[in-house]
Amino acid sequence: MTDTTPKAIVLRSIDLYNDHPPEVYVTEAFLELFADDYVTELAATPRSPARRLAGKQANRENIAAISTWLRDSHTEVHEAVAEGDRVAVRYTWTGVVTRDVPGFTAGTKLRADGSDFYTVRDGLIVEVVDVMGPILAAESETGG
Repeated sequence: MTDTTPKAIVLRSIDLYNDHPPEVYVTEAFLELFADDYVTELAATPRSPARRLAGKQANRENIAAISTWLRDSHTEVHEAVAEGDRVAVRYTWTGVVTRDVPGFTAGTKLRADGSDFYTVRDGLIVEVVDVMGPILAAESETGG
């Protein structure tokens, strides 16, 4: 039997996100955990203003745009706490730039720490508030 608690649904969405080619993120296999009208609130970062994406299509287009220059995205969950229909996740995100973009050259591994706050209703994610810290070049395996 599949666990349908809000925490399990959120963690399943992160598992589906991790280690998959970006094309997976715009398919219904990934988006089936999200309500059709789900909203993503992206907090401002040093590189981008705050944004609000309403509905699967807007989120699908955002993911597709990011996928043109980013691969090997992975979210490592450090902590997930649930209370009712709300789930808070503290994480470290990494990804690799596939082409030169402002501030980073192709091949650069990126890293950011952040927290996401989810609302889950009727077994679907209806809201994600993403508060990510600055995206930085990750330190190399040798520490440099």
